[in-house]
Amino acid sequence: MRLSILTFCMLISFNTYGFDFKGIKIGAPATAEQVQEKLGVECGAGSNATQVCNGTVTIAKEQARMNLLINSSGVVQRIQLALSPESFDIIEPLLIEKFGPPTKTSHSVIQNRMGAKFNQVSHWWSGEGGIEVIYAKYSGTLDNSSLYFSTKEDRELLGKSKADRAGDM
Repeated sequence: MRLSILTFCMLISFNTYGFDFKGIKIGAPATAEQVQEKLGVECGAGSNATQVCNGTVTIAKEQARMNLLINSSGVVQRIQLALSPESFDIIEPLLIEKFGPPTKTSHSVIQNRMGAKFNQVSHWWSGEGGIEVIYAKYSGTLDNSSLYFSTKEDRELLGKSKADRAGDM
C-alpha cells in the first residue's frame, strides 16, 4: 500500500512538472527575459512574432549550444541542445534520474565514410499533449549529440518547413 501511494505521488508530480531544462518547461509559458535570466543566453525576435534564444549553456557541467523557441503565444516550443558525444555517458543517467525511464530506447550502429562503426543510442520520453524529449548520442554527424525537447506544434512546424523545400527546386 505504501509503495503504491509513493508511486502515485511520483506520477502526479511528474505530470504536474513535465519536462524542463533548468526550470524552463517545454510546452509552458515563458518570456525571453526569464530564459535570459535562467540560462544566460541571448533572445531576439524571430519570424511570426516568435522569440528565438541562442547561446552556450551547460548541462551536468558539460558545454552545449542551445536553440530555444517561444511561439507568438509565449509558450516554449523547442529547447535543442547540441553537445559532444563524449558527454553522452555523463548526461544519460542524469536524464533517466530526472525524467524516469525512457518511453523508448533504440540501439543501432552507424558508420562513417571510412567504414568505422559506432554504437548509436537514442532515448525518447513522451509526455502529455504531445511533448517529447529525445536524447541521441550522435546527431547529424559523429561530432554532435542532441538533446531535443519539443512540442507537437514544433515538430509540425519543422515538418512543414522541410516539405516546403520541395517546391523550391
